[in-house]
Amino acid sequence: MTDAANDAARPWYRHRWPWLLAIAPAAALVGGIFMFWLAASGADSMVVDDYYREGRAINQRLARDRQAQALELRATLSGERGAAGPQLALALSARHGADWPAQLTLRVVHAARAELDAVHVLVHAGDGVYRAPGVLPAGGRWLLQVEDPGRAWRLVRSPVTRFDEPIVLEPAR
Repeated sequence: MTDAANDAARPWYRHRWPWLLAIAPAAALVGGIFMFWLAASGADSMVVDDYYREGRAINQRLARDRQAQALELRATLSGERGAAGPQLALALSARHGADWPAQLTLRVVHAARAELDAVHVLVHAGDGVYRAPGVLPAGGRWLLQVEDPGRAWRLVRSPVTRFDEPIVLEPAR
């Protein structure tokens, strides 16, 4: 028998060409299943479900920024080593006649990963200085926001990538 006759007598799965041709579709199928698993297993925290509510919230944020500008607020945030361990210190300044709230809220928001976000409640220690136990993140890309308990005003700073020196927060413009 010749080689051509011998090749014709073998079943299809004994030939190499069907297997070589099947590699690309098989790889696409495995890749598609893997991509589906990736998409289904993780939640996308950057997607907003309620666009109308988000639009209304933007107008509220603008009003809070205008209020902070009217009060001429400015804050300096730093990390300190205290007797009780690491703590956050925020020095708030305002035009003459502004009342100091008993506490402020500091939000440290990661640019892409919501599970890394942190909220610190800063307590007034006197003369516009607020303190809270905790540490600032080591690195990354962050948004910082300080607001009063009544949410009448806010101070922001974005993006923040380094926390090794004091950070100034001002009203968004």
